[in-house]
Amino acid sequence: MRMRPAFTLLPILLVPSLVCGQVTTVFSETFEANGQFSLSSDWSWHGGAPMPRPACNGNGWSALKDVHGPNDTFWGGFGARWMFHPLPYDPLAMYEVEFDAELVGPWGDSVSVYALTLWWDTLLGNPSLGGGAVFTHVYSCDHGSPGYYVASGPPAGLPNARFGVLFYAFTWSNTQMAIDNVVVRKKPWKALFTGSMMLAGPYDPLTQTMSDALRQQGLIPLTEPYTALGWPSVSGGTGETTTPTVLNMLHPGGYVVDWVRLELRKHNDPTVLMATRHALLLQNGTLIRADGGALVLFDIAPGSYYVVVRHRNHLGAMTNGSYTVTFPGGGTWSYPFDLPNWGTYGTNARQVVGAKALLWPGNALPDGVVKYAGGNNDRDRILQAVGGNTPTNTITGYHLEDVNMDGVVKYAGAVNDRDRLLLALPGQVPTATRVQQLP
Repeated sequence: MRMRPAFTLLPILLVPSLVCGQVTTVFSETFEANGQFSLSSDWSWHGGAPMPRPACNGNGWSALKDVHGPNDTFWGGFGARWMFHPLPYDPLAMYEVEFDAELVGPWGDSVSVYALTLWWDTLLGNPSLGGGAVFTHVYSCDHGSPGYYVASGPPAGLPNARFGVLFYAFTWSNTQMAIDNVVVRKKPWKALFTGSMMLAGPYDPLTQTMSDALRQQGLIPLTEPYTALGWPSVSGGTGETTTPTVLNMLHPGGYVVDWVRLELRKHNDPTVLMATRHALLLQNGTLIRADGGALVLFDIAPGSYYVVVRHRNHLGAMTNGSYTVTFPGGGTWSYPFDLPNWGTYGTNARQVVGAKALLWPGNALPDGVVKYAGGNNDRDRILQAVGGNTPTNTITGYHLEDVNMDGVVKYAGAVNDRDRLLLALPGQVPTATRVQQLP
């Protein structure tokens, strides 16, 4: 294969190794099958074909590859011959390459073996920015140390480029390299939400926690309710499902209270929705994934965003500025919406009760306005839910009109939803309104 003339190697973005998140093996190669040397399909190379060599660790075979030829020019003038295998590309993943390498040559020589995940044009031998390298300086038989790297999207101007794993080596002598036990893994490179929130409807100021009455009565649906309500979803945040086991488990933050909705909005225009995700809210305000995991991930790359927390019959709240939303293992980022001293967009966006800040309840319509009197008010919505003509009626179930989230829609009598709605209005004045503080 033809090599491209020498060029400058661009810097590679290095990021900290992930400490959490699901690990997936996307490719592995041991260079043997049924006890014989074997190459899996789709390998390509420059120079001589890989040859069988007994593995230096004593198990099976490795692939022996010439390192450079006398007329090769490669990356700043160094001669190097490569091996490449394509991989499926995931723009929301970080990649790790792990391998064994052996120096084959005179004692005392060395070879520097590189493994990268990047876009590669096998016709030109042309790499592009967006890969990560595992560098191993080999004196005999060594192991490539793993590390995770971000790979950018397809490069412009290289229509034949493919994403994959590349091996090459540098040496000043007449040595060769042998590689074995190649494993390529990936982990999520997605925006991660860590934070907390509280709902005023089920909140108990004595315990500073929320009631899980909906869960106790088996009313919380297994599928998030927001899609069915017509709330728009972006970047995959729709149709999340959970299980009875997750719903009824005692988590570190208590039992599940209800489904909530999280949004990421554009850093310089918070009216633009960038990503959504539906999560489960626990009694102490902690948020967990629908499958019970602790990390709530968006199907969007980390970056600077406004963060919004919402509930189906409460008024939502948003951070008072854009924040750097990190990825799993990329450092600690948290926004406790339930703490009053953590600011939110707008004015009086949350109800402050003692040391806690809560989302305002009563948005039973729901239209972003809590309203007791006048047209399109939430009080009439509660009355209509119980039948309209008999205010003392009640209904049970999972309803928007259940403002206090006790599983019962109640218009009159003790612990009714109408009074809870009134308490959310400025000064508890029936003609006042409470408007959601979202752009």
